[in-house]
Amino acid sequence: MAEHLFSKKVKCPYCLKESVTPRILSRHIRPQEVAKDGYTTYDGDNPYLYEPVVCSHCHLVFHDAFDKVRKNNREALETNYLSRISPESLQGDRSPDHVIHLYKFAVLTAQLSGQKPSVVAMLGMRLVWMYRLTGNEASEKEWMKRTLDKYNEVQEAYTDQVRTGLPYDQLMLRIADLSAALDLYEEARRWYGILLSSKEVSERIRTQARSHWEDFRLEHT
Repeated sequence: MAEHLFSKKVKCPYCLKESVTPRILSRHIRPQEVAKDGYTTYDGDNPYLYEPVVCSHCHLVFHDAFDKVRKNNREALETNYLSRISPESLQGDRSPDHVIHLYKFAVLTAQLSGQKPSVVAMLGMRLVWMYRLTGNEASEKEWMKRTLDKYNEVQEAYTDQVRTGLPYDQLMLRIADLSAALDLYEEARRWYGILLSSKEVSERIRTQARSHWEDFRLEHT
């Protein structure tokens, strides 16, 4: 294993057995620039390339954010993924193209295993970033649309931060930023407006929303 990596022990949310997965040592994670949607460029390997985990026992592809798979979701996972997956298709290096492949499986297993919609949306954002990393603009836009749909679904059913998986002001900012990136002017304006006027929004998120809105407004003047 390369000197900048270490092996992390992880427990599979389905079979509950331990596997090891490569991760970047924290001292080798050197962020350079952060885009509005959180996409980060790094000096060296990108840690997002190492987030998908492949269980070495049952071959589930999952993410650290997954909860333990409940009994009522196991059958869907077994029928539609575990009984069909070819372990050979999951093997490969941590190149962006292979990791895109793994993230797509993680989206599928998240949906089949009943993970929080916010986790599915987060994985969608990772795919947006991976396609940006590879320069595939068409697929990046496609996953932006899918992810925006999922975040809108999260917003419509929002209960609280614990059950939903993220703070409401963060969720609104993500919807506003994705709407802006997709040139959905009225949607972006509406969500930025809510963020700038609501007393429930943290100062950090309000500051980001103000900056993002000003940039977007100037681009469309």
